[in-house]
Amino acid sequence: MEVSVHQAADAIGVTDRRVRQLITDGRIRARRVGSQWLVDGASLPSAPRRGRPLSPANAARLLISSEPPRTHVSRWRTRRERLLDDPDRASLLASWAASRAKRMLFTTREPAGVLDDPAVVRSGISDSRSGISAADVAEAYVRAGDLEQVRRRHLLRPATGQANVILHVGDDLPPSPVPLLLLCADLAEHDGTRAQARANALILEALRS
Repeated sequence: MEVSVHQAADAIGVTDRRVRQLITDGRIRARRVGSQWLVDGASLPSAPRRGRPLSPANAARLLISSEPPRTHVSRWRTRRERLLDDPDRASLLASWAASRAKRMLFTTREPAGVLDDPAVVRSGISDSRSGISAADVAEAYVRAGDLEQVRRRHLLRPATGQANVILHVGDDLPPSPVPLLLLCADLAEHDGTRAQARANALILEALRS
């Protein structure tokens, strides 16, 4: 059965933008009809529906704040407690954090050079705390205003197949090193079981520290 992008997003608990990114990545099947995508429902992840994405401001409060904001104490604590109790913390966090940045995929001959660029902050599988060796892939945050210069410096091309550079593009750079829950959100967007397991483990570490 084919469904719209919005129906697919609602089914797996992510944003419409995230579904379009999954289509571009080849991780779900879809065909274009005019200006619209029709998604093959059978290709959607089988995980149960997760929470709806938080607003960018609420996502930032959850992922970056180590102390509850004075005006959002109850919600901040409730979300952290729900994460702590959830058996699949990684997928829930990925759903909540979908609005934090735009995830863009590129290819380049020397991905390691991207991580040395002062305009980026490494995260995800490129952060040593992930415990994942990924010398052939660079993952980092970059400001939207710096993206074009970073692309030119490192000859980044949009990935049409396997990407070796993953950039999370937002209005502001996170601190370096990135807060642990933000790192977990990035790991949770990877399909591999190892990345998912590390995200689940590190979420516990972040919430219990």
